[in-house]
Parts: sequence; C-alpha cells; structure tokens
Amino acid sequence: MKVEHHEWTIDSLPKKVGFHWHSWCEVERKPTEDDADGQIFHFSNIGYFDTERAAHERAICWAKAWIEENF
Repeated sequence: MKVEHHEWTIDSLPKKVGFHWHSWCEVERKPTEDDADGQIFHFSNIGYFDTERAAHERAICWAKAWIEENF
C-alpha cells in the first residue's frame, strides 16, 4: 500500500510471519531539481499485528511521524 506524504512516498509492505503480520515500510523521496539524489529509508521491527490492515496502518502512521520529526 503506497501513500503520499508531503514530497515522500510511504510504501507499507507487511509480511506474514507465523500467525502475525510483521509491519515494515520503505520511505522514499525522489530526486529534485535542487537535490541530485533522492533518499530511500527502510524501516523494520515496527511491530507484529493480528491483521494485515493493522500492520499497514501502523507502518504508515509510524513513517508519517518519522518524516515530521526528521524533515
């Protein structure tokens, strides 16, 4: 599930591990005219959830908070 937040794209990619969904995501900012390189960050260990939807929601919420805190 991909979500746009400011100039960033958050891609939530939960994986089924046993009976739970492991929440993780990729956060990407494309290169701009002012900046030669874009940026990509991978975050794992965001948590384990009973449903895929809960894992998606947590990853997206966590990534938005990280972006707000760091950029």
